[in-house]
Amino acid sequence: MKFNGTITHLSQKGLGVVKNDQNNMSYFVYGTWPGDAGEFEIIDKPLNNKKFAYAKLIALTHPSAQRQMPICPYVGLVENSCTGCPWMIADYTSQLEQKRNRFVYAMKRAGFDTTQLSIGSIHPAPHLYGYRNRCQIKTDGEKLGFVSENSYQIAPINDCIVLNERCRDLLKTALQQLPNDAWQADSDHNWQFIELDDDMQADEIRINQKRPFKQGNTAQKEWMQAWLREKLAHNPHLGKVVELFCGSGNFTEIIAESNCTSIIAYESEHGAIQALKARNLGKVTAQVTDLFKSSIWNDIRRNVFDAETLVLDPPRSGLKKHHGFFASLAALRTIYYISCNPETFARDAWFFNQNGWSITDIQLVDLFPHTPHIEALVEFRK
Repeated sequence: MKFNGTITHLSQKGLGVVKNDQNNMSYFVYGTWPGDAGEFEIIDKPLNNKKFAYAKLIALTHPSAQRQMPICPYVGLVENSCTGCPWMIADYTSQLEQKRNRFVYAMKRAGFDTTQLSIGSIHPAPHLYGYRNRCQIKTDGEKLGFVSENSYQIAPINDCIVLNERCRDLLKTALQQLPNDAWQADSDHNWQFIELDDDMQADEIRINQKRPFKQGNTAQKEWMQAWLREKLAHNPHLGKVVELFCGSGNFTEIIAESNCTSIIAYESEHGAIQALKARNLGKVTAQVTDLFKSSIWNDIRRNVFDAETLVLDPPRSGLKKHHGFFASLAALRTIYYISCNPETFARDAWFFNQNGWSITDIQLVDLFPHTPHIEALVEFRK
């Protein structure tokens, strides 16, 4: 079924939303931007929702004023197009506006009156291309690329302009190893993965080997560290600091520079904790701990009950375990929450709010231009 319409807004996942007046349904459409008018076709893609479904753009009759031609040759609407940078179709100013809208909407939906929150403009990325210092690519031994959202198949690439020069060189080295029988997918998978980052050498390229986590945009990572450094410097009651989801110490090193009395840092990945310990940061005790275990807060209570400051940088799923959290962290005065997912952050922030905590600062940061991703740095006080 085909219909005509205009994209009115973007979904929380960054897809265009268009209403079909023929059946009063709304549809999510990849590769579109608010203001795009055109012809759409309903597609058979599972979505357990009676008011929404999926469609694809057949013909663009009137493009949005913010639309631009992507400079990457792999961006497109056909099935084997790369979908790693879906917002490359829009100018950067409107990308930032939509990212802020995503955060505001998530906060409203969680229960906040956003007119009472000071949500300023997003700190933009200094580089729109060549900024990524790490990536995960897929291969079946014959081709190499990213998985296309349109087909769930590998979208073959020969280059990637959002990667920094070191990672682009590593990508070219990997491509030179094709075809490669050792990289063929097994019967249970459609592909193998290869992780690249600018700390590795070409001879370290391996299939299915995880690299240590690090923020994917070095310039923005340093800006985020500076935000935390300034916050800690102006906090007269740091005392003992608990850091949750510390990784290998991206923010631990900043906390260690501060006037805090001690730091206890928790992370589930053993390799990350080993890397953190190897840095020999002063005042830091690092422990491997499953922070999503149901009894976690009771388990660590005796180590954290007297901490006055909390820093957390969880994965996309957020804090998740709420029961017993504040009972175990009874002495807390300040929380610094670094989030990569507005939806789970808003959920956790509402939980904080309902337990007597107020947001005193929100800073949004764009780590990944041309994607819906948005990072939030937020300060809470009791």
